[in-house]
Amino acid sequence: MRSCLAALASCVPLILTGCGYPGEPLPPALNRPVPVVDLSAVERGSKIIVHFTLPDITTEGLPLRTSPDVDLRIGPAPPGRWQTPEWERISERVPADAVRIEGRSVDATVDASKFYGTPVVIGVRLRGPSGHDAGWARFESLTVVPALVRPEDVQVKNAPDAVLIDWHGAAPEFRIFRRLAGESNWNEAGRSNKPSYLDTGIESGKTYQYYVQGIEKAGEKYAESEPSATASIKSVDQFAPAVPAGLMVVPATTTIELVWERNTEKDFAAYRIYRDGQKLAGDLSAPSFSDKDVRPGTKYRYQVSAVDTSGNESAQSAPVEAAIP
Repeated sequence: MRSCLAALASCVPLILTGCGYPGEPLPPALNRPVPVVDLSAVERGSKIIVHFTLPDITTEGLPLRTSPDVDLRIGPAPPGRWQTPEWERISERVPADAVRIEGRSVDATVDASKFYGTPVVIGVRLRGPSGHDAGWARFESLTVVPALVRPEDVQVKNAPDAVLIDWHGAAPEFRIFRRLAGESNWNEAGRSNKPSYLDTGIESGKTYQYYVQGIEKAGEKYAESEPSATASIKSVDQFAPAVPAGLMVVPATTTIELVWERNTEKDFAAYRIYRDGQKLAGDLSAPSFSDKDVRPGTKYRYQVSAVDTSGNESAQSAPVEAAIP
């Protein structure tokens, strides 16, 4: 009997700890979304565009199963070293109909005109289903300036080894964006402080699309105009290289030597030599030539032209005469 009681006593801890006893109850999960980490804002035209990504976990590391309440606010930056409650008091909540949520991506559009000439602070916090939040994300600040006018009438045309873009518009500076036809991503081709830009980063035979955007430095960031309409062009090389310069002709004992300045066009292909108006040689890569088919006492007249990779040939250089004594 005693052995049975002892065996039963030894099983009691196992029953309490490993046989289904629930232990101490856990507190309910708060389901607070973690704060936003990628809040950004830009002034574009007469609007302030805000973007951020919704998190997918809570502060307890649990999956966020429901869409949080998005409390997005904007307001003037309080002077000096301000505290969050002070900013909350003077800020405005962005209306829900101005906030667009697609999956986890969030974009909002705010009228900028009421803040012209004013530094503003933008913040967002997310509340879970029970109303709990983990505080504000890192605040974003902007200095709002009067809206920049959208560039208009963008024109593109071929230029030597380049595309020339012209437009109408006024801004302290412009960004020029380019992409190959059929591609989805735009890249900044360059900047200009006047309403024109020469894009030398192109390849002949390819079709490019362009748009232009005015920008102005505002605090630590840039305010932007609305993007212009796009313009397209197929880059076609219709321009010959420059006429070779500095041709010198030097008679030797049995030859006449020609030298001239080297062309610098990126699509340069070769030189052609003309003697007495007739083509003497072509496909020369170096700016020099030795004419060995000459007779003493005969005067010859020489000219040089340059050809590019598209077959465009320059005019011939001014003629230079020489003869072997």
